[in-house]
Amino acid sequence: PTNVGNTVRTIEAILDIDAMVTAGYSGADGDVFQLLEIPAESVVVAAGAEIMKSFTASCTADIDFAGGDDIIDGADITAAAGTYLAKGTNGEANVVNTGAASTFAAAALACVGAADTIDVTIAGAAPATGRLRVYAVIADVSAAMTEAAVAQRDLV
Repeated sequence: PTNVGNTVRTIEAILDIDAMVTAGYSGADGDVFQLLEIPAESVVVAAGAEIMKSFTASCTADIDFAGGDDIIDGADITAAAGTYLAKGTNGEANVVNTGAASTFAAAALACVGAADTIDVTIAGAAPATGRLRVYAVIADVSAAMTEAAVAQRDLV
């Protein structure tokens, strides 16, 4: 029998522009923030974001690996607090495999072979205010244990 001890878990991080501005940050249109560390040999089951405080007028967000937009594409982050971002044109936010298509448009997103980060790119205007909670549901698919060299019954 197989004994799998790996977990499925939710990770999250908050992009707090207000705190960054207080610490001396002066934002620019197109800034990329590496927020979620995804371990090697993980499957990203779903990912998305929630606005905790509206951003500066005209700001939009792309969320993906390598500063891309396959999870969230061009979402308006000036909406009210409590708003979950829509996936947009390229995005696949919170999409679970239906059997008809892969979870993400980019097949490389499905299984992360080497450790990577999910990034947020703020575009449209330089962010001067706002808070965004980014989350991902990930499954560890690394080898949970090694095969036994000898079956227990052979030791009796």
